[in-house]
Amino acid sequence: MIEANVRTRLGQFQLAAELKATGVTCLSGRNGSGKTTLLRAIAGFLRVEEGFVKIGGVDVTRFPIESRGVVMVTPSSCFPHMNVDPHLIWGARLRKTSPSSEEVSRVKSELGIDYGGPVRNLSLGMRERVALATALLASPKAILVDDVFTSLHQREEVIASYSRLVTERGIDLIFSCQDETDGWLAAQMYRMDNGSISGPKRLEKA
Repeated sequence: MIEANVRTRLGQFQLAAELKATGVTCLSGRNGSGKTTLLRAIAGFLRVEEGFVKIGGVDVTRFPIESRGVVMVTPSSCFPHMNVDPHLIWGARLRKTSPSSEEVSRVKSELGIDYGGPVRNLSLGMRERVALATALLASPKAILVDDVFTSLHQREEVIASYSRLVTERGIDLIFSCQDETDGWLAAQMYRMDNGSISGPKRLEKA
């Protein structure tokens, strides 16, 4: 479970948000609502002034980023100079784990990755799939996906596949989006507005 009860101020913007997320959770809201700020606070990129962050019941509020067991994926979370296959296991090597070749192949297949050359030759959407796969194969406790799914071709299929993969591995996932209709693909949804949060609620497919 990902638990956060955080308050912090960035200039004129104030974040005051509380959530409890287990399994697959959608965080929706327009640009500037505070989604990225909240995810950065959970990941450890932003130090909060008040409150706490817990991952799997452990208070990680003062832990360094690399000790939290959290991976954050953004549209720029890849290394263009690397080839795809070494990229996919880069995070796992940092965590001193070694996914099997069968596991890597399955993740590539599920996410529609069928190329092995330099990441720089890929489209933005395919780079994002590589970043998502790299995070998954690192086997963290939690993955935070910040506005990555929004721009993907066949995003519903990708979200469904990714949700299935993280669930199989017992990884908690929070993904942010602007269109709250994507929330039906998650177990629960929170909504951000001007630094505040509401929810959780469950959406059904229209």
